Formats: sequence, structure tokens, C-alpha cells
Amino acid sequence: MNQQIERYITTQYYELLNIAKKITKGHELSQDLLHEVILQLYNKENIILNEYSDEQIKYYIVAVIRINWCSKTSPFFYKIRKEPSKYVDITQIYDLADDTQLQYENQIIFDILEEGWTELDWFRKSLFEMYMAVGSMKKVAKRTRIPISSVSRYINESRKQIKEYINIKSNE
Repeated sequence: MNQQIERYITTQYYELLNIAKKITKGHELSQDLLHEVILQLYNKENIILNEYSDEQIKYYIVAVIRINWCSKTSPFFYKIRKEPSKYVDITQIYDLADDTQLQYENQIIFDILEEGWTELDWFRKSLFEMYMAVGSMKKVAKRTRIPISSVSRYINESRKQIKEYINIKSNE
């Protein structure tokens, strides 16, 4: 990251937080959004601007904040906004007042999942485990030097195979 951008973030943090709150219309995730954007900027090696004035840096950071908040394909959406929606769906499906029934059903699904996992060959297991560890097909492709299209195909086929196995076993 450019030192001028880093300096701007440290000196103007509260202004950026206020901007994030305005973009999110006061949503409780506004601070998380700002922190995710700052992490993205720190991990980005080259940030090229026409000039590194405070105004240009501010507009750049605000654009990154807005993109992360509005886009359903942004890193922020996948890391933070999408995760709670999974739990909302679960609470709508199950009556969480009956914890023992939910635990029992989850245990059955996990047992079937483990059985389905053993049906995969070593190569697909290895790729899937790496994918679960690093969280990105792109990173798996980079580490293994297997084309991303192949990695994606293998992982998606593994998912499909495990889902089919779960469906078959749960309907028995």
C-alpha cells in the first residue's frame, strides 16, 4: 500500500467511518465495512492514482467502500453480509425452541456427510480440503497450478456428489 494512502487512513479514520455510515444508511455493519475495506487496501500492492492528494485518496476509498457495500460479489458481501443470511434461513426452517430435535437431525446429516465424504477419491478430497482451508478456488488453482476451470469443475462435482449422497441416504 502507498504510504500516503496509509497516512490518510490513519489521520482521517473517523471521517471515513462517518462516510461508511452514510453509505450504509446507519447499518450496524458500517464499521465492519470500513475495516474490511482497509484490509483490502492494505493487501493491495499497487494502488495507482493520477495524483495522491487527500481529495483523490478520499474519493478512491469512498468508491471502494460503496462497491463493497452495494455489490453482491464483493469480498465484504461474501465474508460478512452473506454469512448471517445463512442463519436466518436456518431459523426459518427449524423451530429453534426444540434444540434436541435439531441436534439429532444435524448429527444424522453430519454422519451421512462423513459417509459421502469417504466415497470421494483422494484427489477430489485433497482439492476440496484445500478449498475449505483457503476459502477460494483461485487460491487453490494458484497453489496447485491446476487451471481454475478444472479446480472449479472438480470442486463442484464433489459438492454435487456429496449432495446426491445425502439426498439418497436421507430419503431411505
